[in-house]
Amino acid sequence: MPRLVLALFATAAFLGAPAAPAADLGPRARPGPERVAVLAAEWHDAARDRTLPVKLYVPQGAGPFPVILFSHGLGGTRDAGREWAAHWASHGYFVVALQHPGSDASLWRGARSRDEAVRGLREGMTPHQLLARAGDVRFALDELARRRDAGDPAVAAANLARVGISGHSFGAQTTQAVAGERFPVPVSLAEPRLAAAIAFSPSARGPEAAWPERFGGIAIPFFAITGTRDGDVAGTGATPENRTLPFRHMSPPDKYLLVLEGADHMVFGGRPGLWRAASAEEAAQGRVVKAATLAFWDAYLKADGAARAWLAGGAFAAALGDAGRFDAK
Repeated sequence: MPRLVLALFATAAFLGAPAAPAADLGPRARPGPERVAVLAAEWHDAARDRTLPVKLYVPQGAGPFPVILFSHGLGGTRDAGREWAAHWASHGYFVVALQHPGSDASLWRGARSRDEAVRGLREGMTPHQLLARAGDVRFALDELARRRDAGDPAVAAANLARVGISGHSFGAQTTQAVAGERFPVPVSLAEPRLAAAIAFSPSARGPEAAWPERFGGIAIPFFAITGTRDGDVAGTGATPENRTLPFRHMSPPDKYLLVLEGADHMVFGGRPGLWRAASAEEAAQGRVVKAATLAFWDAYLKADGAARAWLAGGAFAAALGDAGRFDAK
């Protein structure tokens, strides 16, 4: 990524070391037993004349494995979220990282200044692009089923009866939309094949009075993850507090919020060291994210009662200590 865009995403240096977790997070924070093959491909949606670059993280053991789709942030690529994707796949999940044409790296490539790059990024954050991203999610699930039924060995292990969705930043907005967020339009973007969702750096937009109705439409299990320094990176006015609001307005049960102390926006992109060397604090934050998200997926995509009890019953909060705060409802 050019130095120009690295500077665009850089945030203020830490003023003090974030607190470390109080206890061992256990095996969920460590790589799992599965060997993982990483495959790049391009899938063409003939109905929309749209080609979707994808990256598959395929466990090499005996499947079938629950499926997780990952949606990148504004200006990203299918390489986004690779730290999370590789971790989940090593624990027995079939992960598909999507690249969304029109809101991907094409927005900033060739920019000659920071302002030009910001303008390009803003042009990609539109209702039209959100609609296109929701369509990409539907198409990816359809294409997985088509390829599996056609005998494609690359997707043979995908269990499409248990599917989750995750994303970062604009990918979090995509996740919110397909998980059931309600919009003031007659068309729903909700995808009924999804069983659970994780949003990294979510956000609330539109009039505040509409938020209870807007986020109350999310009925599936949902995990919102952010940080105390997870603020505005593209001139949209996002604040760390705003990123907690979707959770605040969701209805129970099975809703979770993790706010990591000192974590900024780029920690959650899942590409450590992308724009500067990852610090020890960021590595520790990554281990918390890996443990918490894996427990969530195990609870809701594998029906693992022990994982759900660890996440919601107080053990995770105890392990987190003063490294962040965790809420469940």
